[in-house]
Amino acid sequence: MDDKRKLLAYCGLYCGDCAGYSQDIAKAAEQLKEQLEKYKFHLTVKAMFSEQFKNYDEFKKNLNFLTQMKCPAVCTQRDDTKCNVWHCCRDKGFAGCYECDEFENCDKIKNALGNIFFDACIANLKNINEMGVDNWIENGKRFWFSCDVE
Repeated sequence: MDDKRKLLAYCGLYCGDCAGYSQDIAKAAEQLKEQLEKYKFHLTVKAMFSEQFKNYDEFKKNLNFLTQMKCPAVCTQRDDTKCNVWHCCRDKGFAGCYECDEFENCDKIKNALGNIFFDACIANLKNINEMGVDNWIENGKRFWFSCDVE
């Protein structure tokens, strides 16, 4: 369970559910890039799909970006001096925000992650408090985006 516990970010997001951590999107983008090069798709675009791929250079730029969507390490294992949540938990000696009585109204979580993640973090943190960390990791519903919150 310790390995799975390491995937729990301070804010309540679970890194094991992240496309950056799994690198699945980066790998798929790299495979697509290789196939496009193998079949010289840029020539096919010019000959047959110029209307559909008016911005093929922009597409390639975005594809290259997707190949870089790789998280170097889970947040609890990094020395991330930019994240106020990271600093707050480290300064207070917390394993996560779920140990703090003020997480439901925390501006640090909201400012660090923005509104798209805030409700998901709060839902996760509440569930962690109710279920316990290990039980939540194994059996709890884990939210990633606020739109996932029911």
